[in-house]
Amino acid sequence: MTSRLWGSLRRRIVLTAVGGTLLVTVLVLLGAGILAREEAESSFNQTARLVALLLAERLEEPLATGDRTVVSHLAAQELGRGLAVAVTVLDRNRHVISAEPTGVAGTPAMAVWPLDENQQHRFTLGELPVDVRFQTVRRGDEVVGGIWLAVDQRPLEQALARYRQVALMFALGVLGLSGLLSWVAARGAVLPLEELGESLAAIERGAYGTRHPVCGSEEIQRLALRVNRMAEQLENNATKQNRIAAESDRQLRDRTRQAEQANRLLREIGHEDSLTQLLNRLGLERELDKYLSLCRRSGQPLAVIMMDLDGFKAYNDTWGHAAGDQALATVGSALRGRARASDVVGRLGGDEFCILIPSTRPDRAVTAAEGFVAAIGDATRDLPRPGANATIGASAGVACFPEDGEERAELLARADAALYRAKAAGKGKVYRAAPPLPDHQM
Repeated sequence: MTSRLWGSLRRRIVLTAVGGTLLVTVLVLLGAGILAREEAESSFNQTARLVALLLAERLEEPLATGDRTVVSHLAAQELGRGLAVAVTVLDRNRHVISAEPTGVAGTPAMAVWPLDENQQHRFTLGELPVDVRFQTVRRGDEVVGGIWLAVDQRPLEQALARYRQVALMFALGVLGLSGLLSWVAARGAVLPLEELGESLAAIERGAYGTRHPVCGSEEIQRLALRVNRMAEQLENNATKQNRIAAESDRQLRDRTRQAEQANRLLREIGHEDSLTQLLNRLGLERELDKYLSLCRRSGQPLAVIMMDLDGFKAYNDTWGHAAGDQALATVGSALRGRARASDVVGRLGGDEFCILIPSTRPDRAVTAAEGFVAAIGDATRDLPRPGANATIGASAGVACFPEDGEERAELLARADAALYRAKAAGKGKVYRAAPPLPDHQM
């Protein structure tokens, strides 16, 4: 826990340092990028302007004399130098007299005399990004023509791409160095705290004799002294608490009997039958309501088995109430042993029991009731038998949801009626509730 705590602090220190370095680096590179782009564009524009001026100077004489052959030759020669990729020459009448390459004459931006002679465009010519600018050709004060010059922009873009690569490598290097330095610094700052945290963890586990060495920086020493004082106080308190605990144990033993009596009383007034450890009537009815609510939502069946012991009164009268209570406890154990984990077994009172069996159809419910009757017979076979007429057995009546009723009172009443029929028919019988009459026959 301590290592995770201080490990998180170390990570936050490193992330904060790296994040701050990243922010500063990005801001610096953005500013440098803007300056670099402006510088590169300025250099590019100066070069393109110089090329246009030199070409205009060479075309001055042939444009003045109207020598188109020389104009075309000089334009083509300029393309051969590599920087210019297209040249359009207009005469003093503002008509195109030469275009290199020839297809460029169809480009509207390079085929007319501009209204603004300082006009400059940037677009794609073919597949090349170009910077297109106009240059007036003068002989003295006389305008003898004009030039549209398209200059390849790729050198400018390549220079900017190289700058971005260098800037990225620089940023990665700065971040790596910042991360390393911040990790080393964070480890040096956090390590004493981790050691102090281990001492605190030992004290928390109850090792109050732990003392942390008073060393390191002044702040760590002050913390160590406080931790040691806290450990001493806890050790003194633990000694006092041990004495108090011994006295409390003595008082607790004196009150145990009272608590046991109170628990027995609570069980009697609660939902558990104290004799058989089964649910009492109140607890069983509560569980039946819960099961009915669930069955209504899910559509699952539910069986209610009412059971009454055969021969219990004679047995109890002959052998006494203590033996009768033992017989009832034996029956309760037998029913619990026979029941599934989802079944609910309860004692309604006297020698009457009730079992709730969820997800069971009527035919299976009758079979289950017969199994419970057999389980009671097996469990009570070894009990003392005062006579053949006092042998303990059981009879059962079965009612099923929803066929025999959909409410608690109706199901219990129909199961009880089926039990009454079984008792009247003889010992060890199991009867299913008679189907309810249709509404028009009631």
